[in-house]
Amino acid sequence: MVSEEQLLDSAARVLAGDHSASMVQIAARTGTSRATLGRRYATREALLKAVAVRAIEVVDDCLAPVCLPETADGPAFDAALEELVVALLPVAHLYGFASRDATVLADPEFRAGVDRQDQRALAFLAHGQRLGRLRTDLPPYWIWYSLCGLLDAASEGVRDGHLAPRQTGRLVLTSFLGGTRPPGPPSA
Repeated sequence: MVSEEQLLDSAARVLAGDHSASMVQIAARTGTSRATLGRRYATREALLKAVAVRAIEVVDDCLAPVCLPETADGPAFDAALEELVVALLPVAHLYGFASRDATVLADPEFRAGVDRQDQRALAFLAHGQRLGRLRTDLPPYWIWYSLCGLLDAASEGVRDGHLAPRQTGRLVLTSFLGGTRPPGPPSA
């Protein structure tokens, strides 16, 4: 028996590759029957909402590294940033579509979850700015959106077969830090 989480992760993989996939296509590509999928989710919209709820749960877990104490130093911030990027890479591939789907975005519960996650990430990035690890002339939202865009680009590159999954962490971090680090050597 496939667990709820496994089914939602499989459905997310299908939807990440083909956002317009029907319930029949999703069932076939997840290795379940349309009847089984229909018993769990009466409509495609219900399935999308369940995938969105799962996305919030998974991203919440990925954001664990951003909970640094105020006393954290530059190297601790750098390590947490790298851990965050590595954790978010597979999630962006699975759940990135949810943040662009009109049905999902119309759900106030999903929006509240995304807003809460954004606030956690922004506080973390602002901490990096105070430590001199990130440029202060860029708004934290821009830095966060830049990271999300790079994660999305990495997931597309892997999905399209142009990038190897193992190289994307380094590529994202190199590109991200190249644009967000202050000029000169990093502060201690």
